[in-house]
Amino acid sequence: MQVLKEEIRRSILQNAQETFLQTGFRNASMKDIAAKAGVAVGNLYRYYPNKQALFDAVTERAYDDLTGLITGDQQHIQSGLAVFEEVGRVLSILVQEQREGLLILLYGSSGTSREGFKERFFAEFAEHIMTHLADYNRSHPRAPLQLEVSRPLSVAFLEGYFEIMRTASSREQVDSLTRQYVSVWFMGLGKLV
Repeated sequence: MQVLKEEIRRSILQNAQETFLQTGFRNASMKDIAAKAGVAVGNLYRYYPNKQALFDAVTERAYDDLTGLITGDQQHIQSGLAVFEEVGRVLSILVQEQREGLLILLYGSSGTSREGFKERFFAEFAEHIMTHLADYNRSHPRAPLQLEVSRPLSVAFLEGYFEIMRTASSREQVDSLTRQYVSVWFMGLGKLV
């Protein structure tokens, strides 16, 4: 029995990532991925039994990291300006470390078990925002905010973040743009005009 080799697995994952990023899951073929990785198609299937399993291996960490931002414990984050700096830092690191996987999830997951990830993430983030709005309304009963504003806020914030992810050309630019973006969002556009 042939032993699975880590360097071959890494090559398969790297080439699959590039392929999914360029063509999306639906248009990617195991044959093309195998050829790019320099392995026989049959050997590729020894590592990953199907294209969905390969897709999951390529995107799993990005998926877990991004969803963990919403569902994770945020008790350690302080209030005030420190929260903005921490959010900017965490989002910047996420893009720097998981950019390709995140882009594949967001724009190349059609036909997978993670299809619709972007919409689900908008909804989860909107739920998160809604809890903050409810807290705000309890402490400001004379000027409450409508909870329904959470969805447009979620979409607007995340689409801007995804645009940085798509277009930033270097780690430094990702860091700078993400931190500035979060800063402007949290201090409010009114401060700029």
